[in-house]
Amino acid sequence: MRVAPKEEGPSPLWFSVFSATSVFEEQRDRRMNARAPNHHAQPMPPSANLTIDCLSPQTPHTIPVSPMRRFARAILLLPLAVSLPASAAVPPEQQAAIDHFERNIRPVLIETCQKCHGPGKARNGLRLDSRAAILKGGESGPAIRPGNAKGSLLFHALTHSEELKMPPDGKLDYRTFNAFVKWIDDGAIWPGQMNDDDARTGSPTENPVDDGAPIETDFWSFQPIANPAPPTVNNADWPRTSIDRFILHRLNQAGLQPAPAADRRTLIRRLHLDLTGLPPTPQQMRRALNDPSPRAMADLIDQLLASPQYGERWGRHWLDIARYADSNGLDENMAYPSAWRYRDYVIRAFNEDKPYDQFLIEQLAGDLLPRRNDPDREVERYIATGFLAIGPKMLACDDPDKMRRDIVDDQIDTIGRALMGLSLGCGRCHDHKFDPFPTSDYYGLAGIFLSTETVFNYKVVAKWVEHELPPYKSAPLRNELAKLRAEKAPLDKLIKDKKPLSPDQKKRRDELDSRIAELKTALAAMPTGMIVRDKKIADAAIHIRGNYLTLGETIPRRTPRAFASVDPPDFDNQQSGRLQLARWLTDPGHPLTARVIANRIWQQHFGRGLVASPDNFGSLGSPPSHPELLDHLASHLIQSGWSIKSLHRLILNSATYQMAAAANSKAERDDPKNTLYWSWEPRRLEAEAIRDSILSVSGRLDPRPAGKPLDDALYKYVNKGRLAGRFEAPIRSVYLPTLRSNPFDGFAAFDFADASVVVGQRTTSTVAPQALFMMNSDLVHESSVELAEEVLRKTPDSTDHQIEAAYQACLTRSPSEMESRAAAEFIARYKQELRTENNNDQQKASIAALARALFASNEFVYLR
Repeated sequence: MRVAPKEEGPSPLWFSVFSATSVFEEQRDRRMNARAPNHHAQPMPPSANLTIDCLSPQTPHTIPVSPMRRFARAILLLPLAVSLPASAAVPPEQQAAIDHFERNIRPVLIETCQKCHGPGKARNGLRLDSRAAILKGGESGPAIRPGNAKGSLLFHALTHSEELKMPPDGKLDYRTFNAFVKWIDDGAIWPGQMNDDDARTGSPTENPVDDGAPIETDFWSFQPIANPAPPTVNNADWPRTSIDRFILHRLNQAGLQPAPAADRRTLIRRLHLDLTGLPPTPQQMRRALNDPSPRAMADLIDQLLASPQYGERWGRHWLDIARYADSNGLDENMAYPSAWRYRDYVIRAFNEDKPYDQFLIEQLAGDLLPRRNDPDREVERYIATGFLAIGPKMLACDDPDKMRRDIVDDQIDTIGRALMGLSLGCGRCHDHKFDPFPTSDYYGLAGIFLSTETVFNYKVVAKWVEHELPPYKSAPLRNELAKLRAEKAPLDKLIKDKKPLSPDQKKRRDELDSRIAELKTALAAMPTGMIVRDKKIADAAIHIRGNYLTLGETIPRRTPRAFASVDPPDFDNQQSGRLQLARWLTDPGHPLTARVIANRIWQQHFGRGLVASPDNFGSLGSPPSHPELLDHLASHLIQSGWSIKSLHRLILNSATYQMAAAANSKAERDDPKNTLYWSWEPRRLEAEAIRDSILSVSGRLDPRPAGKPLDDALYKYVNKGRLAGRFEAPIRSVYLPTLRSNPFDGFAAFDFADASVVVGQRTTSTVAPQALFMMNSDLVHESSVELAEEVLRKTPDSTDHQIEAAYQACLTRSPSEMESRAAAEFIARYKQELRTENNNDQQKASIAALARALFASNEFVYLR
């Protein structure tokens, strides 16, 4: 919510922290009803209002939908196995016939009939796994006559009235028999296997079930990326980058004006928190404020992008998308002791500005790239494939085939949502009901990942692939070990046979024992990583309704067919196809890859993407608010060599990003959700940034990379009891253990991402535990005491100077006169209360209490 600039300066401490109403509340209340609830949260009724103003000046109360509620909703909304093309408009009467077929006919055909009349087995020449096959019939002729049940051979077989009796072991029940009669009389509709005339004539479609032909669609996200020229605007002085002309053009059309620029102090703090997740120190603030160069802000942006803290901040955003965790979760919460290598790979990639196309290729197929002479880079490519390996797995599943396919499903769904903004996972059971993604395309991808090894032991409890890095380095050691063991075996046999060894034999055996021990130690110390690798290459058959026991047509490995702007790759039998898939995804002609990541970068800077559903660019997602700007950003990314930092610079140097959070009654009335970006939208920092900021301003933060977060052995269960000290360590939050099923309490209170799924945008709730954490947690208490000690060390004699130092440390500004008076009165009253408790260090305790209040203030926990 925006704040109108006030002449008296920053709001006083008693107003911003201790008052029951915040400076934002009136505007928030005025706009709450105008905000449409999103898919993840619902506003609470006024009677349930739990607002803590020091934590949320703008956000209506929300209750995140639990995973169980999301599951229940998905089950209720899950369409049956509809196989219609995504763009088809189905008349109600035809939809009723389709529903009848899916509920009452297809399951019987699959479970009862296709055992004898299905793929690979067509008794008497009859197959019952497609409409065309039923119309063709077998040795006795066509099985049905659409529109005439009683004249159909199948009717008489089901009645057991003639020599043909189906099923052979007994009649169908009366209800099911009548369902077949109705189906045939209504035209024997079979979704996806009929043309417009089919329901009337009963003639089979001339097109096969899957001919591999491209799928045409006119939906916006499947069209080629354009590179529109920035439009002409009526205020040529306002734009600073090309972005501003797109934004201002839309504002002009709506009769709105952009907010004024933010003051330099606000912008400096915004840039530090946005790019590094840490507030500026007082010294950094003074240096930036006193820089007279016209390029001062551009230079600051470059400086922050070059800092190691940038990769830690923006790498964490990607880890949300990659569903990163240090444990498996689900049924068997086993440790992932080497997953941290993937985490550090991501952080390095962002710091080095690894081209985004190369970043994706390495994560999907780093093990398949040509070898290089740089050993470190070679290892890195293997580690990158952890993207496919670190997802949650049902390790105790007693059905190995189902487990294998569940893992493939996670990989396909993650690639779809994370890289293309598409929900591909539903193709496992049925054609996508809204997007041009049929089941056959799902199994074209499934063949790629069924040809990839992620888990090598599917027995309960299953084990994932954990390989030495890089694999080829251990081969010489293992070969030597095998030779030495073979040489030692005869000597061991002599001892077993109780035959004496000669002095030379004893000496040699001792030498062999020593060297074997050295080799075993060296191999045990060999670094390992969660990776994937190719195995036996094979295509996948369609699993009818997702059931691997009822297989349909075999689909060659391929990419989805609804992408006319990029040529489909050729797949061979030498590799799984992951490398071909990765290069297809990063082809500059691909319509989604660049759009999706450009939208994600914009979203992290502004709190909302140009496409408000960052993981769904399909029909059920949100249309882009500024489609030309989205394509402009995507084009810029590609033309810059896929440089994420170049895209940052374009956005951060814009007047749009550098606007103030200012009130505008006309804009609030005409565009209450700020879809047109007429003002900066303050938002609460994420859990990690809040924690890191508290540690940073108190001087406790250890900025060094922390390495391995878990000491648990491979394939052993996580022992959270032994991790208490890890969560308390004053390291950056990105290096703390991320446990599925049991996250760090301080993160859970502030809407930490669910590490089991792709999370392109975190929810933002406002609940009482957040305020309680800021008042009562060990993190806040210990940090406030540390800050108080530092303040007293620097300014031992003056309460006024101590208040100034506390404000500078926490908020990088001086307190207003009103805030100084309120803080001094607060300290005096606090010391008076402590005096009755015989506290010997009243000044330190009172300054610490002031620090806690500043930590909990809007200004500290919000990006403004």
